[in-house]
Amino acid sequence: MKTLNTLTVLVFLFTVGISSSCQDNTTDNIGLNIAISQDEKSQMLFMLEEEKLAFDVYNYLNEKWSLTVFQNISQSEQSHINSMKALLDSYSIAYSISEEQGFFKNLELKNLYNELISKGQKSELDALQVGKLIEEKDIKDLELAIKSTNNENSINTYNNLLQASYNHLNAFNKNILKY
Repeated sequence: MKTLNTLTVLVFLFTVGISSSCQDNTTDNIGLNIAISQDEKSQMLFMLEEEKLAFDVYNYLNEKWSLTVFQNISQSEQSHINSMKALLDSYSIAYSISEEQGFFKNLELKNLYNELISKGQKSELDALQVGKLIEEKDIKDLELAIKSTNNENSINTYNNLLQASYNHLNAFNKNILKY
């Protein structure tokens, strides 16, 4: 029995050693050595900038149209940015995010920002539809991120953001029905 337990431990350590050699080992904020792949890091950084996209667009549209839904949800998006920063910080993953509205490292998000601003400034209804599009994209990307990781911290963060995005989508849909 003792030999079986020793063998099990050795196989486990060997397996962990192989899998960790394929990934970067990063220490989380409670001191556990958790393997975070480069793809997971990239996903986290993308989600941070995607939350900033929502924040920036909603702030712009709030200034343009003064609709309560944009004011409320932009405040929530700041909380989402903070959640992603906390996740990145918990693994000591370096990031930088511009405070400048509409500035993104990711070219896809920069182009999307420009498209959404252009559409959202046409009318209040167009602005609300932009909000709906952002939340639909966020939901799709969060679901993909959840499927792409086994990291419980990431999954919990993404699930919280996902629930909020569904709430935001419902708010935009309710407002769209008024037009």
